[in-house]
Amino acid sequence: MSESVTGRRSGSSWYFLLLVLVNMIWAFQYTGARIATRKLGSLTVTLLPMAMATVFLGLLLFSKRGAKATQPSRERSGFGRRLLEFVALGLGGCFVGQFCLTAGVSRSLASNASVITLVIPVLTAFFATLLVGEKMSRLLWVSFALAIGGVLLVSDLDWRTIHIFRGKYLAGNALILVGCFGSAFYNAFSKRLLRVYTPLEVLVYSYMVTDLALLVTMQAREPLSWRRLASLGFAVWLSLGMIAFLCLTSAMLLFFWVIQRVELTHAALSIYLLPVFGVLISTVTLHEKIRWQLLAGGFLVFLGAFLATKYGERETAR
Repeated sequence: MSESVTGRRSGSSWYFLLLVLVNMIWAFQYTGARIATRKLGSLTVTLLPMAMATVFLGLLLFSKRGAKATQPSRERSGFGRRLLEFVALGLGGCFVGQFCLTAGVSRSLASNASVITLVIPVLTAFFATLLVGEKMSRLLWVSFALAIGGVLLVSDLDWRTIHIFRGKYLAGNALILVGCFGSAFYNAFSKRLLRVYTPLEVLVYSYMVTDLALLVTMQAREPLSWRRLASLGFAVWLSLGMIAFLCLTSAMLLFFWVIQRVELTHAALSIYLLPVFGVLISTVTLHEKIRWQLLAGGFLVFLGAFLATKYGERETAR
């Protein structure tokens, strides 16, 4: 076996492990947001960690400006084109994904959101085909089927409570779906921009646009009270800080590093690990009994993500 093939196999294993780590970190965002929303509105909880992450990443980007190795080799477009790219990424991707999901869940049921958000990896694969030129293989379709089945097992849904097309929840469900489109678009368009820009640049510039849009929306819907911020306890600020520096900074940089090296359609399937780790974290922290559905569903999701990352890259290489 050639060294290149051996290196590719070992590399794909490392990519899978990194994607597992990324989703473990992302899963904390659910718990952290639940703690923070006891004291603050959902838009404020969305904006504050993102603003913290923007400042931190911006300082990091500024400090690395002098490093020659940080600039990709491809020639960049003019300022106007670059501005449009990051406005599209920030507004059409990050802001739509964050705001519409938040607004949609408030108008619908959590069970509806659990089912609808299953389309995010599938939509990411669609946008990756449209914007990046990637393709879906038979192995990927099998991997998606395994992962979706695993998530449904972990979620332990009562299908009698699912009302996707019911008039009362239709507007909220539509907003959740639009938010899923935004999240998928952000993943795919980010990969496209990573051909030209560094991960730090993509995050900082898209976060800046998102911060501005969230701030305007928040002032209209949830006016910020400085007295309220000053009264927040240590647990809330700790949760916001961990969301900012773990979920929106470290995990995003790792995710971008991986998708620069593997196809996005393969990496996107790992997003199905999120509900698995989310349920697992809740089970451990709340001392609940570990159900067989969690073990069986988690195994299916891990199997699907592993097949896509490990053998999907080998199939693409062939």
